[in-house]
Amino acid sequence: MSIREGRLRAAVPWLAAAAVVLYGGWSMLPRGGPEETGPARAVGLPGGGVSAGDHCGEKGYHHFPLPAATSPAPRPADPRAPGPRLALGSYGYEKLSARTPGRFTVSLLFAPGPKGAPKPSRTLGGEGVAVEIEGPHGLVAGAHGLPVTWASPARPDDADQTPLDPGGGAAAEVSLPLAALCPGHDPETVMERLLAPIDSSNTITGQPAYTLTVSLRGPDGDLLSAGNLVPLDP
Repeated sequence: MSIREGRLRAAVPWLAAAAVVLYGGWSMLPRGGPEETGPARAVGLPGGGVSAGDHCGEKGYHHFPLPAATSPAPRPADPRAPGPRLALGSYGYEKLSARTPGRFTVSLLFAPGPKGAPKPSRTLGGEGVAVEIEGPHGLVAGAHGLPVTWASPARPDDADQTPLDPGGGAAAEVSLPLAALCPGHDPETVMERLLAPIDSSNTITGQPAYTLTVSLRGPDGDLLSAGNLVPLDP
C-alpha cells in the first residue's frame, strides 16, 4: 500500500507568549476508497468519549457552552486572567496504514495564570475534553468526554489530582476518531479546510474555512477553550 504524505502548515496562537507559532502537521493517507465516518447520532467512541453526531449540521454548537463574549479568535494574553489558559500546539489528521483507523490529533498547551492561580490537574475537571469542527453549514465533527495523553507521564507517587505545572510546559494530546466525523465529510478535505489560506510567499491571507474549538473545565469549574483562528494584521 503506497502512502501519500503532505506537509500541512498553519499558524496558531500561543497564549503564553502572545505570539504566532508555525507548526507542521502530517496528513498520511493511503490511496483507496473514502474513509468510514460516524452516524448522525451520538455514539460511544473507541478509546473513550461520545460523538456529537446528533448535532451534525448544527451551527454554533459547543458541548461546553461558550460565553457570549467568548470568541475563538486569538487575542493577546491577559496578565490579569484569573487562571491558566489553553492554546493549541498543533493539529492534524493521520492514517498510518489501511488497517489503522484514521484520526485527528490535537496537542494542547497550558499557559500559567498569575502567581497563586489554580493549576489544572490530569483529571481536567473530570469531564474530559470537547472538540468541535464547524464549517459554513454547521457542525462537521465533534465529541466530548475525550481522554488525553500527557506528554510527560505521571510519577508513580502522583495522584490524578496532582496539579500540573503550566510554567514547565505542560502539554497533552487529544484524539478525535473518524467515528466523530459527520456523514458526507471526508477527513482529508476537513483537514485542508482547517488550515488558513496562504499566498505564494507563505503569508497567511485569511481565516480557515472551518473552525476548530477545544474546550475543557478548569480546576475551579471555569471554562478553558482555544481555537484555530489566527491573528491577522488590521
